[in-house]
Amino acid sequence: MSSQLSHIARELKEARKKKGLSQDALARKSGISRAALISIEKGSTNMSLQTFLGLLEALGMDLRMVPKPSERGRVEGRFPNFEEIRKMRLEGEL
Repeated sequence: MSSQLSHIARELKEARKKKGLSQDALARKSGISRAALISIEKGSTNMSLQTFLGLLEALGMDLRMVPKPSERGRVEGRFPNFEEIRKMRLEGEL
């Protein structure tokens, strides 16, 4: 598992627990199966962008929880926030 995927899996699981949500509740709220959520939280599967955005929305999070490229040893920059992603989706850019 990549360190970035591991980080995302850990952050999603911690956020779910902080919200007091069971895996079943978060899975229903985000429109995925409990088995899929378990795999995501373990970091043992890649998820689609749609699934990732659904989880973020259900947890009240945005993409700032993803390490920036500079934190991964790449070119500096930032990821769009949840509202920017939503706008791109509505405009058909995603």
